[in-house]
Amino acid sequence: MGSASRRAPKDLARSGPKGMSSIMNIVDRMRRRHRINRENRAIERAYASAPTQAMRDEIAMFAQRRPF
Repeated sequence: MGSASRRAPKDLARSGPKGMSSIMNIVDRMRRRHRINRENRAIERAYASAPTQAMRDEIAMFAQRRPF
């Protein structure tokens, strides 16, 4: 039983960086989602303000080719 109590601090130390990396993943996902939503709003504005159908077609083509 003495060995189990010795393992506890090591297990806690190991869970620290793993927990930190999952927090970083959450933050990265939030930033990515924010960027995607921002780009989508910009494309919607450009599409709505395009004076001709040809320009709207080009904006739609551009929007489809975005890497995510």
